[in-house]
Amino acid sequence: MSRIVGVVIAITFAVFWITNALFMLISPKSWFGLPSWLRGSRKMTEEEYGSGWGAVDVQTLGAIFLGAAVYVLYDMFLRHK
Repeated sequence: MSRIVGVVIAITFAVFWITNALFMLISPKSWFGLPSWLRGSRKMTEEEYGSGWGAVDVQTLGAIFLGAAVYVLYDMFLRHK
């Protein structure tokens, strides 16, 4: 039973993480349009990070998040031990 709960929590976290990463990478302005509870960002503002070099920062962070998620999924499912 605890394994099932752990898997459900892991899947929920992964969906949250990947959704944020994709929004950050594709369009920082649309990422700021997400609800704050989903975005998980309190101090970053759209005025500062919605365009220009701030948007590049958000996109870079999104790429790092997505890369980390892909690495974890690869390590869990595809790497042969």
